Amino acid sequence: MPQSPEPIEATGPLSDEIYRRLGEAITSEVLAPGERIRDTEVASWLGVSRTPVREALWRLQQIGLVETSPSRYTRVTEVGDDIQEQTLEFTAYQAGIAMHMAVRRMDAHQLASALQLVDDMIEASEAREDEGLAAATRALYAYVGASTGNRIYELMMREAELGVERNLRGVRAVFVAATDRRALLDDLRAAIRDREATRAELLVRRLHDLP
Repeated sequence: MPQSPEPIEATGPLSDEIYRRLGEAITSEVLAPGERIRDTEVASWLGVSRTPVREALWRLQQIGLVETSPSRYTRVTEVGDDIQEQTLEFTAYQAGIAMHMAVRRMDAHQLASALQLVDDMIEASEAREDEGLAAATRALYAYVGASTGNRIYELMMREAELGVERNLRGVRAVFVAATDRRALLDDLRAAIRDREATRAELLVRRLHDLP
């Protein structure tokens, strides 16, 4: 286990803070793929009882960060190419769904901010700056995800956040070819501006070469 953690000062359920700390240790590879996790060691490490540790480990299992064999072991999962591809597909489709909801509900100020983020994507794409394009895309999707006005969606995506972050660590997003990208981004900008929610969702998928 990592050494000398900061004392837990949870303002909510204790298992939530343990979930966050273990999740961050896994996504940063302080807890490496394949490493075994023992609830007794985690409890001792954090100075808590085993019950909230078990609750946190169960949640981490649900999002694929750990795997468990009853009465044998709990260990950090490995991330293969198939998991990375599925996570990329998942995030692109979810971005489209978020776009659909947000475009219908954003106020004028939020809409203007979203359009500026698309402009940032266009600028990076035209300059062939792959890292800049990826960063601008993440910024747009994060903004749109926070603007859906749908509490259930936000809660579900927050729960999936650690798994997505770990699975896509060091992985580049998939985009259509640069020759096709500008037209799609221009169309996406127009769809957001005109509040064409269904078209905006479709264009997000097409941008990532999904049907």
